[in-house]
Amino acid sequence: MSVLEKIAESSSNLTPNERLMVQAVIESPTAVALGTANDLAGSVGVHEATASRLARKLGYASYAAFRDALREEFIATRETATRFEKTFDGTAPDSILGNLALQEAQALGQVENAISAEQINTVAERLIRADRIFIYGYGNSEVLSLMMSKRFRRFGKDVHQLDGDPRHLAEGALGMRENDVLLTFAFRRPPRSYEALMQTAREAGTETIVISGNRGAILSPQPDHLLRAPRGGDADSFQTLVVPMTVCNAIVVAAGSQNKDKSLQELERLGQLIERFD
Repeated sequence: MSVLEKIAESSSNLTPNERLMVQAVIESPTAVALGTANDLAGSVGVHEATASRLARKLGYASYAAFRDALREEFIATRETATRFEKTFDGTAPDSILGNLALQEAQALGQVENAISAEQINTVAERLIRADRIFIYGYGNSEVLSLMMSKRFRRFGKDVHQLDGDPRHLAEGALGMRENDVLLTFAFRRPPRSYEALMQTAREAGTETIVISGNRGAILSPQPDHLLRAPRGGDADSFQTLVVPMTVCNAIVVAAGSQNKDKSLQELERLGQLIERFD
């Protein structure tokens, strides 16, 4: 189990100070891997002993073992990215477009290290077999919510795109039932009303899926299925939706292939209706 998976598993049991340290780990894993317990504790203004307690709570015998796990997981990943960057050294255009494309290519090259084919297929199966699909995207992730709503409607699914307004969100969540699925997104921070939405889904027996960046590891409560992959670029600067959109498209393709005959029938019917309405 990776460090971030252990963090996700323990997120509901972390104290506020431990959550601050976990956030520091997620934002700068390489720096934490190369530093000491005192460095990590000092970065968030807590005692060094708190860092040691966090390591043990995550299942490591000592802070040194926790740091070794970080080094193995993140330093190796960075070396891979560095080799990739050197491959393009001198050939990538010195422009915003070229630099951004390089960052996204690096992030996409690592996505399979974070999300397995099995996870994609499992989530796709849950969505294509659900009675109804509820999709919620807030802020920038609204575009992902819209895309996934359209894609699954084209498969003939009963899709409900939830609105970000608290009253409309409550009205939409009221209809969730067992055998339904809720899909939402969480990147820099959980979407507004995330906790209330997860609680409502759990009470209704609705399965939950979250697509996120690395900070998904500290979501509370954790969803039934978490697809977590780092996005390109610096976590503290501008980041695009290229990686999560690729994850979404992989889910769509997997869902269509799992229910191929019906999906093709619905798409053919859609084509006929488009011709009629045109």
